[in-house]
Amino acid sequence: MKLSVDWLNEFTPLSQIPFEKVLEKINTSICEIDDAEEFKLHLSSVITVKIKSLEKHPNAEKLQTTIATDGSKDYQIVTAATNVKVGDIVPLALPGTKLDGKEILDSELRGVRSQGMYCSEKELGLTLESSGVLIFPSDTTLGISVRKLFLWEDTILTIDNKSITHRPDLWNHFGFARELASQLQLPFNQFPFQAETKLESGNDGLSVTQSEHAHSYYVCSIQNVNIAPSIPKIKARLEKCGIRSINNVVDVSNYLLLELGQPTHFFDKERLQSTTFSVAKSAEGTSFPLLDDTTPKLPKDLLLIQNGNDPVALAGVMGGKDSAVIDSTKNIVMESAVFKREDVRFSIRKTNIRTESAVRYEKGLDSFTSLPVIRRAVQLLKENGNQNIKVYEPQGFNHTESKSVTIKTNLTFLRHKLGKNISQNEVTEILNRLGFTVTNQGEELSVLVPRYRQNYDVTIPEDLVEEIGRTIGYASIQTQAISMAVETPIRNPLRELERRVKNFLALEAGFSEVYNYSFASPTDAKLESSEESSSLKIANEMPDEHSLLRNSLFPGLIKQAKVNQDRFETINLFELGRTYHKEGKGSDLAEERRWLAILSLSKNKPSDLAAVESEFLCLRETISELFEYLNLPKFQWSKSNRNYFHPNASLVLSYDGIEIVELGILHTRYADDYDLKRRAILAKINMEKLVDVWEKQGRNSHFIPPSNFPQGQLDLSLLMNEKDSTESFANLVQTMKIPELESVFVQTIFKGDSVGEGKKSVTYRFQLMSYDKTFTQERFKELSDSLVETAKANGYSLR
Repeated sequence: MKLSVDWLNEFTPLSQIPFEKVLEKINTSICEIDDAEEFKLHLSSVITVKIKSLEKHPNAEKLQTTIATDGSKDYQIVTAATNVKVGDIVPLALPGTKLDGKEILDSELRGVRSQGMYCSEKELGLTLESSGVLIFPSDTTLGISVRKLFLWEDTILTIDNKSITHRPDLWNHFGFARELASQLQLPFNQFPFQAETKLESGNDGLSVTQSEHAHSYYVCSIQNVNIAPSIPKIKARLEKCGIRSINNVVDVSNYLLLELGQPTHFFDKERLQSTTFSVAKSAEGTSFPLLDDTTPKLPKDLLLIQNGNDPVALAGVMGGKDSAVIDSTKNIVMESAVFKREDVRFSIRKTNIRTESAVRYEKGLDSFTSLPVIRRAVQLLKENGNQNIKVYEPQGFNHTESKSVTIKTNLTFLRHKLGKNISQNEVTEILNRLGFTVTNQGEELSVLVPRYRQNYDVTIPEDLVEEIGRTIGYASIQTQAISMAVETPIRNPLRELERRVKNFLALEAGFSEVYNYSFASPTDAKLESSEESSSLKIANEMPDEHSLLRNSLFPGLIKQAKVNQDRFETINLFELGRTYHKEGKGSDLAEERRWLAILSLSKNKPSDLAAVESEFLCLRETISELFEYLNLPKFQWSKSNRNYFHPNASLVLSYDGIEIVELGILHTRYADDYDLKRRAILAKINMEKLVDVWEKQGRNSHFIPPSNFPQGQLDLSLLMNEKDSTESFANLVQTMKIPELESVFVQTIFKGDSVGEGKKSVTYRFQLMSYDKTFTQERFKELSDSLVETAKANGYSLR
């Protein structure tokens, strides 16, 4: 937001205070300033001059030599302009002026000295295109700068909008000056809201239908307007704040917006189809032309202004083109209203139209300004070239006229929150300066909030603490050490475990941690749960992709992988977060669960199943190493079935019979839904179950003294069908209860012509260890024979 210091001075004498102190007070007690810049400072050396003589250039056919005067000094100027003549008053850029990045020099053109350059409107920044030198009216004062002539001698403050998003009263010059006056203890001029206007009796046929869709809504008939350019004062102030001047009626509406922060709108009365106005919600597909030359199809329940049965404005956002003020307008209808901020925010979100009016409405304005703004508008219209207008009595309603907010608190509370022993007189004086009305009963305070701050801004005692604190200056509050006992912090096993797991994955395994929103779309919610009733919907309206709370961490990781799949060959991600599950419990609170989800995106083609299987086994090994790292070695992997995993690549890890981890390759139907080009291997760890196991088992010693005897191993190759599971025989061996058997795993899998079509050769490796004697050849043969017999007895063929 831009503010004119010259305009602020109209309400409070800031010129009495050093400008550096004003800026400091704004930054420390009100809001952040992004910039403070002199407006069009480079035009200070562009002055008004009158052409005294004009002759053809002696050495150039297309140039002219002129003598111009500023009233006290003459200048010789060479120009190529053809629209100037003797007696014209024109702008002259003196040597040293910079226009469009080029510096004007005192130089010679074809042997004739030129002491500057005449300027066009484009070179002065008045228009985008122009032809010829700008010629001023004949009564223009000579020798003054263009900045002074156009009322551009001003400093413009650029305010950081985010720092005043909670302060709708500051989004205008009047309100900002009021705040500055209170902070700097300067006098304040209330004149805009005290404008006196003579009104004609009657309503000129206008009527307004009562509606609950607006806090207030008024219309007023104004006759005998004359459309013309605005006066220099209004035109200059709009331009300095970044708004283009249109005409002397529309400019008044924009001027009021900047001056008082109250949006208004003017309709051409002759272009309206009815004299009745109402505020209503849109039907699906409603459409009418807007001022930005678009005709969008509106969704259901957007707030509209209806003229009879016709929509004429998107309430609080933008007016309609068919009823707008044009050059031939003679009679107008002025609208002044305050709409509910929720409705305006809804309109902004659904239409993606964000105007200066909408920005102010969405902050939450109070309706008390609706009528005074009409009086001020009439005063401005008369100043701006419409002295003969006839204004009729406003028609409408105000539902919140009697609203008031009173906050009860006490000095003890204020002192405790501030951390400073502030007196009752000081509290009362500060709040009174800020517009509050304070009633004291001993140390108890009853504070009436001013109308312009009672909506969403100052509503609880803590808000008063902030008002007092920023006014006295936070730097005046001494820093004190906290007085509290130093106690051993309560141990949080879950946090300890989370840190260990994250350290292992990030530092040992090389995975990258990501954070995703807890919001999800209906599509995301169906990945792990097909029942929509188990998803928790967000109460306030959100975009569809963020309408639910997530019940799975997988969609977020998959979307991260999709974004990065064309950028990185290796993508290994993990996320620690919560999921939310309603589980059909009706009005009961939803259940929160804590998970750690892992995604590893395959580096190989989706059709290369052997390579993908190898990557799957690699991630399984990483999770196994994690459990070893947590001192939980007695885990078991087993096959499982999850609808979102490939049916032949889905495992669960259990510990003491408790399922803690699930691991699998994402099913292709889900990979296609998320546009994944590569196979995604996913895993998730139930952190709540893991912490229970870790607390019971992770602190136990699982150390086994090493054997004094060498380790032995046996390999056995079996021929089986290609689709047979390799774990079946491994599980069978475990049931044999071989005392020396430490582990059994698949060493190699071979497929080829030598083993036959549809067959595979699987080599199992058996790790053997004896703790009481050295293995003998007899014992090796005995174990080998028993393994072979078991294989044959269960239908396996040796290879």
